[in-house]
Amino acid sequence: ADITDDPAAVTGVTLKMAFDSSPVWGVADLSETKSERFTSPESLDMVHRLRRESSAVLVGRATVERDDCTLTVRRVELGDGKVQPVRIILDPSLSLIGGDYAIMKDGLPTIVYHLQTENMDETLKGTSDAVTFVGLSSSDLDSRSSICPLEVVKDLENRGLRHIMVEGGPATALAFLEARAVDRAILVRAPIEFEIPVPAHMDENTMISAGLTMVGTDVMGGDSVEYWIRDGLSWPNSDLPMWP
Repeated sequence: ADITDDPAAVTGVTLKMAFDSSPVWGVADLSETKSERFTSPESLDMVHRLRRESSAVLVGRATVERDDCTLTVRRVELGDGKVQPVRIILDPSLSLIGGDYAIMKDGLPTIVYHLQTENMDETLKGTSDAVTFVGLSSSDLDSRSSICPLEVVKDLENRGLRHIMVEGGPATALAFLEARAVDRAILVRAPIEFEIPVPAHMDENTMISAGLTMVGTDVMGGDSVEYWIRDGLSWPNSDLPMWP
């Protein structure tokens, strides 16, 4: 179905990824001891606007471990009557339990998807009431136990969360692309090259295989931005950089 210029009508999955300018699409620099932001302030503002337009923001376990992120809207006004997006974490083996992560204890609504195991009550003892744990069966698509992105999207829709922002990291992004679960994507490329880039293991062919077409580009504070959309859909605003 066609999407109108009304952002409230935006549904489905929007992927946001940021890379350096190297041929391997680097997502981080192994020469840095701490994970640093490398995109422009304007691009960061766009990310927070996208969070504001989303009912949920989703990351994989490794992103939480690396960045201790909260995934809240902070750089832009949330707006009257708007609530923070629900945070979604894919953590198949519940390895974040017992760790000291802000997202698990700040009291804001969070859903953790994991693979079903026995003795769950014992494992989850002492976790925050704001965190909901949802056990899914393994998808076993690639011979290792993994969570099926389509199952997650379906469960979130059933919970009334209809626009999901996938914010990383690369393994999570790739899982959603390979499952053809992405409806639109914003790829930000910073004008730098990492010393020792961590490759994203994706390229233009990954995007095309996921059923996406690049519909335009823009420059945001020196970063180049690509807009990709699923075949048959249109961008939420006919002027691409106006959304989010």
